[in-house]
Amino acid sequence: MKLALARSAKVASLCLLAAALPACVATPDAGVARKSGRQVAEQRCSGCHAIGLDDTGRDPNAPALRTVYRRYPIDALRSSFARGLKVGHRDMPQFSLQPAEIDSLLAYLRSLDPCGQSSSDIAALATCFEPMK
Repeated sequence: MKLALARSAKVASLCLLAAALPACVATPDAGVARKSGRQVAEQRCSGCHAIGLDDTGRDPNAPALRTVYRRYPIDALRSSFARGLKVGHRDMPQFSLQPAEIDSLLAYLRSLDPCGQSSSDIAALATCFEPMK
């Protein structure tokens, strides 16, 4: 009985590890997508928004991309980007992105999300759990 329980626990642990592994390992394609997404952000967003981890945007009313994760689930933005982003203020231009641009921009936005970083990144975790401003 003890052996069966120990074996079950070991199998469960391995299954959890296998399920988490893809999220923990950065593939070369993921790095390319993030870099491409940064380029999309530079072309489409940087006219108003801060696009990096510590820069400032040209428009003080435009939220920094590094805070988007606090406002929206990143992957929920896919359909908005595909339909054409429309927001409630007139200064935001309406635009739509191609599927490859959407994939790469979402990858870039995920890379800015401190809550998606490794649990060993203490600074990212502190940022993730700090109160919203």
